[in-house]
Order: sequence, then structure tokens, then C-alpha cells
Amino acid sequence: MDLENLCQALPKLELHAHLNGSLSMDTLKKLYKMQNPNSKSSEDTLMSIKNFSSLGECFKVFNIAHSLTTTPEAVFHSTYDTVKEFKEDNVIYLELRSTPRAIEGKMTKQEYVEAIIKAFEICKTDFPSILLKLLISINRKQGYKAAQDNIELAINFFKKYPQYIVGLDLSGDPMTGSTFLELLRKARLAGLKIAAHCAEIYQMLSHLSHVPNETETIDILKFKPDRLGHCTCIHPTLQGSSKLFNLLLDSKIPVELCLTSNIQCKTVSTYESHQFKYLFEAGHPICLGTDDKGVFHTSLSHEYKIASSTFGLKQEQLLKLCLSSVEYTFATLEEKQALLYEIEKFSKECNITY
Repeated sequence: MDLENLCQALPKLELHAHLNGSLSMDTLKKLYKMQNPNSKSSEDTLMSIKNFSSLGECFKVFNIAHSLTTTPEAVFHSTYDTVKEFKEDNVIYLELRSTPRAIEGKMTKQEYVEAIIKAFEICKTDFPSILLKLLISINRKQGYKAAQDNIELAINFFKKYPQYIVGLDLSGDPMTGSTFLELLRKARLAGLKIAAHCAEIYQMLSHLSHVPNETETIDILKFKPDRLGHCTCIHPTLQGSSKLFNLLLDSKIPVELCLTSNIQCKTVSTYESHQFKYLFEAGHPICLGTDDKGVFHTSLSHEYKIASSTFGLKQEQLLKLCLSSVEYTFATLEEKQALLYEIEKFSKECNITY
């Protein structure tokens, strides 16, 4: 089996996917037509989703998706279509993450989450081969009150739908806002898992030097989330980062790595210099994710292919990436055992030893 077919056929686990960033162009066109039934210009309107050249520009792209997901119906279709596309990519476990939004006169935050759960329920019947979970996101930029509201919402939904609502995601533009660690502690005490975006940007110390946002990064590492997102700037070859790299290795916190996302946002210069190489060689817990498959025009199969071709991974190493990802999921023990069974069955059918 060649590399491309192997990566497509692998039973994969997606642990870092933002709902609104995962919307494909087909889904965006559908949503645009729902919102503008008499318009014929959806293609031109949506073309700007391809035009960004930095992390800051990437966040602006989300405005398009947000403008099209302003009703429970739109959120439902967004979720359903996204699950279907991940299922078609042979993803057997999907953790979506999304920040609940209230749109005056159209949708409450509770209705936003309920629409996702409704889609999950339908998908459970239509696509039984994929296990679905949701992380409620906290957007740093929206401030303390919004974070507090979203955590209360997550705790309440976790009590009602523990099969779907499993954790919190600290995300949003890292150039603004707070980490809200005291609020995350409350969520952890309630039983929710925590995934935190970490070390995505640098601080300017002078016009000549950059170092990672060290204070915030150390605070997050000390908090010990269940998983970390990106850790782009915790890189042993970068100025001021070796201390943080050693702290990360000592923490043994699994890191969600999104290769294409980091390259297109220009937080990493080349695939060859990506932090994947150093974390993989150190034996640190890692998993591959798409981040925003719609925004970056990628798939989880493509991310596995990039990792393999860039870093010379053999088929048994790709299989091990899938197997180890099971342990880092926010699934139940019984669900993890079922996921392991599916991957091991694939390895036997393809005669891949590990």
C-alpha cells in the first residue's frame, strides 16, 4: 500500500478541530445559500477565506464562518457536514471544539450547544463508525465574564450529556486576553478535561530579540492541562526556548500538533523545522490534528502524509501514532478499548507489525 492510500485508510483520531474553522467550502456555500436564498455570488463572497498570510489574518477568516452560523439550524448543518467529512477521511474518533455564541433574536448560547448535540445524535445513527465528543471553547479575547458563562454552560451540559460534552478548550487569539486558569480549575473539579492552546506567539523584548511568552506558558504547564495545543514556540532551537522545552518534556503533557496550520499561519517557517521532529525524537506524547481543515484546505490523512514524508516515518510508526492517540482522548475506558480494537484490526488486515 503506498503512502497516500495508507494514510487515507488508517483509522485516525482527530483531537484538535475547531468547528467553524473545519467548515469546507461546500458547507460554507450551503450556509450562504440558506442565509441568502436569492443570491448568486456565494463563490466571490467566500473567496477571501483563502487570502491570509499570518496568524492574525487567520483569525479574521473565522469572521466569515461566524457570519454564516447565526442560527441553530446553521450550526446543526455545520456540525453534521463536518462530521460526515471527517468520517469520509476514515476518522473513527472526533473531538470538535467550539465557542458557544449568542446572536440577539436568533440564538442563545444554550441553543448553540444543543444544535451541535442534535447533530451528534443524528450522526450517531447515520455514521456509527465515528465516535463524537465536544469541547466547549473559551475565547481569550472575549473576557472573563464570557469565559465564566461558557464554563458554567459546559458544566451544566456535562451533567446532562456526559457522553458528548467531555471538556473545555482554552483558545482564541493568543495576542489578547487571559488564560482564566482559576476558572479552568473549577471546571476540572466538576470533572471536565482541559485542553489549552499554549505558546503560539513570542514576546518582544527589544527590536532585536523575541522569546516565547514565558510567564503564561509556565503558568499553563504548572496547571497541567490534560492536553496542550501547538506549543509552537516551545522549540529547542529557538532563542530563549530551551528551558521551556525541558519543562514541557518533564510535564509529559500530550501535545496536539497541526503541521499545515502552523506553516500557513507562519508560526513555523518550514515543515522540516516543525516542533514535531523534536517532540517525536524525545518520545514525548503527541498526536496529529487538522486545527481548521476548511481554512487550511487539509485533512487528517494529509497531515499524516506530511508527517511521514517530512520526517521519514515508516508505516508502523504511523500506526503507533494512531494507537497512542487513543490514550490522549477524552473518551471513556470502554470507548478507548473499542478504538484500540479497530486500529489493531486494521493492522492485522494490512499485516503491519508494531
